[in-house]
Amino acid sequence: MALVTGAARGIGAAIAAELSRRGDVVAGFDLSGEEGIYLCDVSDPARVEHCVALVESELGPIELLVNNAGLSVIAPSEELSDEVWRRQFAVMVDGAFYCARSVGKRMLARGRGSIVNITSINATEAFPGRLAYCAAKAALSMMTEVLAIEWAGRGIRVNAVAPGVVRTDLVDEAIRSGVVSEALYTSRTPVRRLGNPEEIARAVAFLASDHEAGFVTGTTLVVDGGWSAYGYAG
Repeated sequence: MALVTGAARGIGAAIAAELSRRGDVVAGFDLSGEEGIYLCDVSDPARVEHCVALVESELGPIELLVNNAGLSVIAPSEELSDEVWRRQFAVMVDGAFYCARSVGKRMLARGRGSIVNITSINATEAFPGRLAYCAAKAALSMMTEVLAIEWAGRGIRVNAVAPGVVRTDLVDEAIRSGVVSEALYTSRTPVRRLGNPEEIARAVAFLASDHEAGFVTGTTLVVDGGWSAYGYAG
């Protein structure tokens, strides 16, 4: 079975739907209770441990963990509050670690499993006004590599998917409010459009599959429409 954090909407919901379509039993962690969603703030290690144990007791061993929970607050770095800085790291770095530790120790005991972390092109591409988000995703990227090399010989693969700009409710709201520019995003992306959550979900499903990606660990699959490769300034 699969566990997806941040599964109530956006990319997380698309991942959960894709895995379910492929035949997996899927549980989700999020802050809102819906069908298939366990109420879990991933920044709380005790709550994570409780919910992971509950999922396994109710649904069976977790064979795939997708660390997707995240948030982004756009603000000038000099105006970034302590609370906002800490909350972004608490969810995207601490939360990913707590989930990987709790699920990982169970996977290690069974000698098999796969973890896919949702990072971002912002792990390597700096965007203004997103200091905490960029720094947190960079930390998650390195976490992916360290866990991969530690656990590779014990039956666990750990990889990441790094989305580019993806059309979600949050991105659409930022566009509508004028915080970001869709025209700028599409002109900067070589394929000349935003991504969609389903494209990220299919990349996750590929990395999760032992049949399709059994020799893949410690890598980041970039799904960004060519954004990271594009260096032309004209």
